Amino acid sequence: MGFMKVIRRTDELVNSLMPAILCGELAEGDALPSDQQLGSQHNVSRTVVREAFRILGAKGMIEAKPRSGTRVAPMSGWALWDPDVLDCLAQTSHAAKFDPHIADMRAAIEPALAALAASRANPDDLAALQSQLRELQQTPELDAEIAYLAGIFEISGNPFASNALNLSVWACKRYRDVPVDAYGQLTVSICQGQPEAARRFALQAILDRVRIMES
Repeated sequence: MGFMKVIRRTDELVNSLMPAILCGELAEGDALPSDQQLGSQHNVSRTVVREAFRILGAKGMIEAKPRSGTRVAPMSGWALWDPDVLDCLAQTSHAAKFDPHIADMRAAIEPALAALAASRANPDDLAALQSQLRELQQTPELDAEIAYLAGIFEISGNPFASNALNLSVWACKRYRDVPVDAYGQLTVSICQGQPEAARRFALQAILDRVRIMES
């Protein structure tokens, strides 16, 4: 089997097993089929199965233990911030259950990053942010919104902010009504160097989307 085919078949197997784990079809502590069984079920080699297990293990979703085989790991260890895991979860029937939790995390993180951006932005940062806002106002699409939020996170100067962006991307993809007015007020606050106002309007943007989610 060629290298690229191994990668493709591995992705297919991961995309089959991951939703089953996320939805609880394979529950915490459940044993996964053996390499040979999975290979037979999915018509793939043991190399593909082992690579799929390696990927899922790296995301904390499965664990191998002596004499007990490979089992579903506790959810507390899953890499839920991982973009692949979030993308997969968003496509399952359980996605709506996670919307409030992600909104809670965004409300705890994004206003703080916006306040940092208001404190740390330089003239070039502000010019770029204003340009991103104009593009978002003209074309309120997914890519423009993510670019706008990524710009604020980058201005914050916090090296961990890129991980938080994964949660923002989830919300942007799940509910496409863009809170353009709140983003406009947020941008003004950052440009005027007003951290508390930036914090308030960042939270407002999140709450606007939550109201849409709950309606």
